Parts: sequence; structure tokens; C-alpha cells
Amino acid sequence: MMMRSPRSTTCTNLIMLCICVVVLSVGMAADGPRVFKVGDDFGWSVPLPNDTAVYSRWASSNRFHIGDSLSFVYDKDSVMEVDKWGFYHCNSSDPITAFDNGNSTFDLDRPGLFYFISGSNDHCTSGQRLIVEVMHIHHHHHDHDHAGTASMPPSMSPLSASPSASASASALPSFHAFLFLLPIIATSCFISS
Repeated sequence: MMMRSPRSTTCTNLIMLCICVVVLSVGMAADGPRVFKVGDDFGWSVPLPNDTAVYSRWASSNRFHIGDSLSFVYDKDSVMEVDKWGFYHCNSSDPITAFDNGNSTFDLDRPGLFYFISGSNDHCTSGQRLIVEVMHIHHHHHDHDHAGTASMPPSMSPLSASPSASASASALPSFHAFLFLLPIIATSCFISS
């Protein structure tokens, strides 16, 4: 029976780890268009009085690209896409798009800012409004975009990006680094064994 040297085992384990990271990174980078449920489990409803920034936090923890869509799930309410002025003034008199069916999907078809409010002025002024910043189209190679958050009124400024947002933003550079390092590690391991 042939015994493997500890160095050989370490090299093999290191190469396997690199391959796993590359496979995981490719999976993260190849995401296609996604459907985001606005507010996650909270849905589209009036925020609690002590949590009026729920939607700005939700938006800052996600990255939106052209082709993604937003799913608004609500009860006895509505959702309206409005312009910037309508957003900041909770003005629903001239919406760009309006839904009131309780389960509405909005396609993000261009880069830039999208503004959403509840059709109820009381709900909107209580924090039921959302700004989404859409990046460019999904790519299967290195994106040159950067996560950003929209300017929000002071009462709605996001606290910070979630770890998941920064993790997905850094997946592709990691992928390229491992592609570069894998042959170097493999070569040094096999030369020394």
C-alpha cells in the first residue's frame, strides 16, 4: 500500500478547495433574472411605527438588474410607480403605473431609479414607499457595476448593505483570483512531490 506524504495530501485538499470555490462562484455569477418579493416575509404593508425604514433596508440589501422583477404582495392596499416628486410628497394623483390586485409584479426594464408608494396617503407617509436602483443587465462574466443605494430622505436612509449583497458583489473577483491561482498551486504542489 502506497502512503501519501502529508504535503501531497495538503496540496490535494487545497486544489479541491479551490475547485469548490470556483464552482460556487460560477453559480453565483450565472444568476439570471430574479423575482424579488418586496419586503420578504413582511410583504407590502404599512410599517410598524418604530420601523419606518423597513423598505429602504430591504432595497439596500438586494441588487437589482434589468430583467429582474418585483413582486408586491398586499391586502386591501395598492402599489404605484410614481416619479421622484410623487415619491417624496406621497402624491398618488398621477402614477406611472398602478396596481390594486393584491399580488402585483413589476418588471425592471431599464437602469436607474424606480419609485413606489402605497396608493393610500396615510400608508405612504407612514413609510410604505420604496426606491429601487436598477443596475445594468445580468451578465455571465465579470460585471463592472458597483452596488449603490438611492438617495433617501433622512428618515428613510438605509442602515447598511447586508453581508449577502457584498458577498454577491465580490463573487466574480474571487472567481477570477481562484482561476489565476489554481494552476500556480497545482504546479507548485506537483513539482515539490
